[in-house]
Amino acid sequence: MSEFGSDVDFSLHIENDIDIDDDGISSIITYIYVGEDESSHEVTVELEDITDELCDIYGDINGYLHLYNIAHEFTRLSEKLREAAMRVEDSPGYIDDLFDLSDD
Repeated sequence: MSEFGSDVDFSLHIENDIDIDDDGISSIITYIYVGEDESSHEVTVELEDITDELCDIYGDINGYLHLYNIAHEFTRLSEKLREAAMRVEDSPGYIDDLFDLSDD
């Protein structure tokens, strides 16, 4: 590494989202904002690629318990998402919109 250089300070903001495309493929999208720039750099990784990588890394006698822990968390979080969706689906506002009911 060169001795001639300088440190650079800058702000970095990162947001994550999960998207499902028209083919049903789930991806994690990371939006990276550098400095005060309002446009972002995007990094997209398919969720299946992540789980495949986890299986490769932890799919041995030393890591299989980690896979169980991750699977447990996915199950717990999927139930949380289902419950939130069901609350919306069962809400009076959703029923009114579904059947085009008006207050008249």
